[in-house]
Amino acid sequence: MDGSLLILLLIVLILGSIGWFLLRRFLNKTRKEFREYQPTLRVTNLSTMSTADVVTLTPEVENLGPGVAYDSLLQLTGWDGSFSVKALHPHGPRYQRHSIPIVLGPDAPIRMKPMSRCFLRLSYRDCWEQLYDCWYPVVQVQNVNNRLYNIRIDLSQPEFTEPHPSVREMWKLLRRSSHDEDQESHE
Repeated sequence: MDGSLLILLLIVLILGSIGWFLLRRFLNKTRKEFREYQPTLRVTNLSTMSTADVVTLTPEVENLGPGVAYDSLLQLTGWDGSFSVKALHPHGPRYQRHSIPIVLGPDAPIRMKPMSRCFLRLSYRDCWEQLYDCWYPVVQVQNVNNRLYNIRIDLSQPEFTEPHPSVREMWKLLRRSSHDEDQESHE
């Protein structure tokens, strides 16, 4: 009886190990495939130009990830404008870097009065319409020559708001994508 119990325990241990190995392999493969569709938009460079009472900030936005970013939007606290792009492609034949001029005159709210929390916000969606946000902190520095504030954007300390789907949700999204691609190829 002890020998058969030991053999049964050994069989369960071997099958459990194989099952665990296959499960880990499935989880890693799903995560890797999901990452291949995720865009990563970032402000990679920023130039500032001042003339008289006008400050022009020109952030450069590019997609550093492997997936296409959709409905991209750049906004600055205290700036009435915004910049949007329907699709930003990763490095490859359709890749494009965007330089966005933000002109802040003396009447721009961010230049006239101190604001509690200022950010340069870059938002976008992936192919499943999940929302990503990248927030760059903005500092207002009072100009010694006049009462206006100059603007400094810190590109080294961004904050991120990104979706964190479970592996099950990733698998469903990936299956939906492959199903959609199959439907398009049959038409």
